[in-house]
Amino acid sequence: MRRVFKYTNALAAIVLLAALGMFYQYIWLSLPETSGELSLALSRPATVTRDEHGIPHIEAGTIEDAIYLQGYVHAQDRFWQMEATRRLAAGEMAELVGQLAVESDVQARQLRLRRIATAMADALEPEDRIWFAAYARGVNDWLNSHLDKLPLEIRALNYTPRQWTVADSFLLVLHMFRQLSTSWTIEADQQFLLLQGGDAAKIRSLFPTRSGTEIMPGSNAWVLAGSRSKTGKPILAGDPHLQQSWPSTFYINHLKAENLDVIGGSLPGAPAVVIGHNQKIAWSMTTLHFDVQDLYYNDNRLTAIDQETIRVKGGRNIELRLQITPHGPVLDRNGARYAMQWTAFDAKFPFAFRNLNLAQNWAQFRNALSLFPGPSHNFLYADVDGNIGYQAAGKMPIRKTTESGLPLDARNPDNDWQGFIPFADLPSVLNPKGGVLINSNQNPFPKDFKYPVAGVFTPPYRQRQIANLLARQEQWQPVEMAAIQKDVYSAFHHFLAKELVKAGRSRKSSREDFTAALEVLETWDGQMETGIAAPMIVSLAYEEVKRAVMRSATPVARPFESHFAPSIVEDLLRARPRNWFTDYDQMLVQALLDSVDAGIRQQGKNPKFWDYGRFNRIVISNQVLGEAVNIGKFIAPPWMPFASSLRTLRVPLLDNYVQAGPAPLSGASQTVKQVSNRVGPAFRFIADTSDWDKSYFTLTLGQSGNVFSKHSKDYWESYYTGLPVSLPYKQIRAEAVLRLRPR
Repeated sequence: MRRVFKYTNALAAIVLLAALGMFYQYIWLSLPETSGELSLALSRPATVTRDEHGIPHIEAGTIEDAIYLQGYVHAQDRFWQMEATRRLAAGEMAELVGQLAVESDVQARQLRLRRIATAMADALEPEDRIWFAAYARGVNDWLNSHLDKLPLEIRALNYTPRQWTVADSFLLVLHMFRQLSTSWTIEADQQFLLLQGGDAAKIRSLFPTRSGTEIMPGSNAWVLAGSRSKTGKPILAGDPHLQQSWPSTFYINHLKAENLDVIGGSLPGAPAVVIGHNQKIAWSMTTLHFDVQDLYYNDNRLTAIDQETIRVKGGRNIELRLQITPHGPVLDRNGARYAMQWTAFDAKFPFAFRNLNLAQNWAQFRNALSLFPGPSHNFLYADVDGNIGYQAAGKMPIRKTTESGLPLDARNPDNDWQGFIPFADLPSVLNPKGGVLINSNQNPFPKDFKYPVAGVFTPPYRQRQIANLLARQEQWQPVEMAAIQKDVYSAFHHFLAKELVKAGRSRKSSREDFTAALEVLETWDGQMETGIAAPMIVSLAYEEVKRAVMRSATPVARPFESHFAPSIVEDLLRARPRNWFTDYDQMLVQALLDSVDAGIRQQGKNPKFWDYGRFNRIVISNQVLGEAVNIGKFIAPPWMPFASSLRTLRVPLLDNYVQAGPAPLSGASQTVKQVSNRVGPAFRFIADTSDWDKSYFTLTLGQSGNVFSKHSKDYWESYYTGLPVSLPYKQIRAEAVLRLRPR
């Protein structure tokens, strides 16, 4: 018996030592060095002080050194994110994950993003090149010294990443540009539906070119003058909305050297701060949604043919032969081929954020934005001298007409762009009388604007709600902006609920569940909150109404997923033109009946007990490691009984490290807290110009991309609840200090 215990204890000791060895090799060594002393390629000594939130405060002797260290700390915390994004943008992800990424890679190659990024890097002005080159050196110095300590995702995929280049930073910029520029797909989809028959006038009305009434996933930003602030100084708030991801899209850092002293949200993979403040000014931004893409047919003039090879892990390489025309590359959509023109194809890309980070007043701020090439954005501004402002920026094409919103005939020279709107003519406001500026992606152009305007601008739902909330008191504290950022009232859903109730009461029904649904909607206040039934009922009914609208317009069985859908539905229900529905009330009743049936299948027979939080849930998962802990797919083949349930089983303890949620989610795509299970606020920011140390922020998850770091998702709770986190600027509570000396 003693011998059994002896061998058992020995085996346990071996297992424990092996586990500790693996922990040390794969987890402990992958965490960044945040304290002690390092020798790096610097011109002067420097420090990186990380505060209690994991924010690196970089203090260097020169700006070039500071940007070098920004590249280093970005790589420390987010190298896998940087690597994955440059591969997505370049069309090189299938090389790592196989067939799953082929479609994305093909489109990236068709858009020629790698070639454009290289051309942008080659065309950089010398002052801008200093920043990008220093940043790339910082990334590579980290990479070269950590080839045996790479992120877990890279180890799981078992490959060695290449060196970082200036062109790679531009790939990340182009990836963001691509995410925010999708009008070409709208043009192609409208053309497809028209060619399939149906009612042409109705189909055209589903894709308005410029109405100012469309809803798109977007952002909010506003600024209050000192007269509206209890501090007597301006307050700026912003919350850009982007795709939810692990790790967070933004990374908070502080850069201090010479005349540079800026803090805020940066994009891992590129230098500078994108949204934040320096010693004198603060800024945030929202997407402008000006149309910067056009499709052309009959463009048979080829200027080049690109040969591209996509390597596919576990499969055959894909050879592409890409045609290039004077307008741009030839793309496929719905079985048709078009040449696409896009402002991003211009090889010149001035780095406006270098000047923006250094700007000290309104004039310097505008001068910096005059260089901003795109994607077009609305910038909100505040400074310590009491000024507030708004500026539109980006390259926006001048067109002779904006009426079609359809692919254009390349043979007609009138369809070509006539240049770009001069920066001096773009909308700009300084110190308005009301002391408030708000932008939530709505149309900023006046009706008498001297250039044709084409764009997908949002309706004033969110802007109006923000204005209504700000009007409730005369003066505000900066921290109180957080309550507005998480507001979940939806004017659109509230309107639709009233229409459903009115229609339902006009028709008699013996169904108790239908009556219960009407009773729930009748007393609802329009708040898209969890724990109640009304938001779920009206959301399901809205989907049924959209299906009815599509059936009325076209025989094509395609969902109405246009960003325009909410405003189109509201316009139809207000005007009730007879060519769409002969009986709108009956259409609404049927939509509610169908939505009740759908809800019963999900949450039971009584609509009064449904919960929007169970219907609208959020899960943010590390896409590589999240799959690795999904043990169900290994133990349950598809043919096994209860396989669908078993295949969702995950390693219990590790699961918490690679996933946030699932959690019930309040809000909707039409609320100030504009959310879905895919899109949400990527970075909430509140700037107090009276005292920068009383500014606030929160990220989706955390600073670190390492799932085992204590800063990987330490913001999750504050993000989820909407509680702001203090953003220190001068009064920094150090958690760790890394001292750096020249090599």
